[in-house]
Amino acid sequence: MTPADGMRMAPLGPDDPVRLGRHRLLAVLGRGGMGQVLLGQAPDGRLVAVKQIHRRLTGDPEFRARFRREVIASQQVTGAYTAGVLDHDAESESPWLASEYIPGPSLQDMVGEFGRLTVSGLKLLATGLAMALIEIHRAGLVHRDLKPSNVLLTNDGPRVIDFGIARALEDDITLTATGVMIGSPAYMSPEQAQCEPLSAASDVFSVGAMLAMAATGASPFDAASTPQVLYNVLYTTPDTTGLPAPIRALVDACLAKDPAARPTPEQLLDAASAIDAEPVWPVRIRRRIAECQAEAMRWASGSAATPAPADQPSSRRRQRLVPVVALVSALVLATVAFLGTGVDGTAVAMTDPPLALTDDEIRRLDACELMTPAVLGEIGTAVGELVPLGVTGCSIYYRDQADRKVYFTLETGITPGEMRTKQKLGSTIAWMPVLGRHREARICDRSVLSQSGLPIALTMTAQVPDGDGCAIAERALGAVVGRLAVNPPLRDYAADSAFLRDACDLIDAAATRALIGAVVWTETAHTCTVTGRDSSFWIAVDERTRPDSSNGGKVRPRRTIGEHEVYLDSEGASCRLIALIRPTRADKAEQVEANFFAAGLDGPSGCDAATELFAPVLAKLPAS
Repeated sequence: MTPADGMRMAPLGPDDPVRLGRHRLLAVLGRGGMGQVLLGQAPDGRLVAVKQIHRRLTGDPEFRARFRREVIASQQVTGAYTAGVLDHDAESESPWLASEYIPGPSLQDMVGEFGRLTVSGLKLLATGLAMALIEIHRAGLVHRDLKPSNVLLTNDGPRVIDFGIARALEDDITLTATGVMIGSPAYMSPEQAQCEPLSAASDVFSVGAMLAMAATGASPFDAASTPQVLYNVLYTTPDTTGLPAPIRALVDACLAKDPAARPTPEQLLDAASAIDAEPVWPVRIRRRIAECQAEAMRWASGSAATPAPADQPSSRRRQRLVPVVALVSALVLATVAFLGTGVDGTAVAMTDPPLALTDDEIRRLDACELMTPAVLGEIGTAVGELVPLGVTGCSIYYRDQADRKVYFTLETGITPGEMRTKQKLGSTIAWMPVLGRHREARICDRSVLSQSGLPIALTMTAQVPDGDGCAIAERALGAVVGRLAVNPPLRDYAADSAFLRDACDLIDAAATRALIGAVVWTETAHTCTVTGRDSSFWIAVDERTRPDSSNGGKVRPRRTIGEHEVYLDSEGASCRLIALIRPTRADKAEQVEANFFAAGLDGPSGCDAATELFAPVLAKLPAS
């Protein structure tokens, strides 16, 4: 894919910072569930890749500690075959890490686009990876997530990035959560797959798997499912007969099941250097590297072309914005474990989550389109009208194959935190554990948590006239997930719609912190909650009946906040304010709701505080 095909950098959005630390920000390289990576420029003119953590995650002390460990690990590694850290602020409200910008494509993309490497390319790859391992291990670290998307290609050789899950060699590498592992199954070592302590030999195994992939086009352990991949890593000897002779012996040695039988990085470097070939990338890769460099320079000079229109089909493009898409793996930040069901019931990492929705897709999801016969047709026949439940839900009646009239409700706006009241039921949908409150019930719900992008919990509830509704709820949820994984239906909104905004970026962080103290941020597609010790503030964007319509219920008092007429729905220690943004359909309107609660407040002071925090939110939205 060429840059013109959609893998371009994107301009900064209205909620993106224009500067972090001393670095002027130029463009967006990629976004993920834990933050974003931005192209920046240091005061001396050097381009940098700035990884910024989502503010909603920074209230978690464990997450902050993990990010600090990443900063420390990245700083310890230097050398020509890794990306050096230039600056960071792990203590700011939105922690960030600036590293050397590598204007080159990933190994994953180049093999996928141009096919397997020549012997010359394999030699350059092997020697560069060996040099990178020497530097990483010299710093006393093991990388733990070496894979093709974490290797960028430059004219001088490969560069290893993303030390998000790197750990000190002397540490106990096993995680505290039983049965959970981190990494990428197709490229992890047998000892990593079994959650055992790791040595430098684990990274050597990963290099062997990458060399095999670059020489053949696929991981030597590839299979149709993650459990089978892990089984292959643990128990099968890969067929390397298709590898070029000069590289085969080297790969076989790296892929030894016994860590002690693998070569050291120094031995790997000696063996790779002895290959009789000129270490150079194929011409097409060198051209692509030049394109990446030119693209970066255009953004640095301010002459970058306008990106492709936002209304182009986005569901399968996955907003792959840059040729250096491997930097987005740094953005998937710390590539933490995605849970599934693995060999002998062990939870395994999901390198490519089955429900990989972008933030934009999650905000634009059309819940009612997910309830149509095109999605649920195998379950039965629709016998009622689709009824939207705000912007995040929908309901409809179906008559199932047993001639029961089943009432289905789909909710996409429930927070993952609310899932804590549910239990894992032992089954999975697309490798995501199924959650529910009941194993059997006439009114039964089934939920899964998405594994990328904004937190989203999909909950399907089935109400049957008699008997058990749990099985049909799970079948319906499976059909919905299947559609989302292939072609998520999206709603169209006005360009300035509040539905397209990051709810947490609408809130003034400094004002909120000053009013309610230390805070924890929690975000879904259309909500943001800021919680202090004794108070909280949250906003929600939704489509509801207009408060001023004949169906709006009671007459509510109003007040003016900036250019918005705001309705007061409740007053006192708990205050609820509603602002209309624009009409949508019938008597419905796009509206933003603000809620403030503080223990011990009486009278109007709760709404005074709510107004103070709501004002900067409304200032960023179109006037009523």
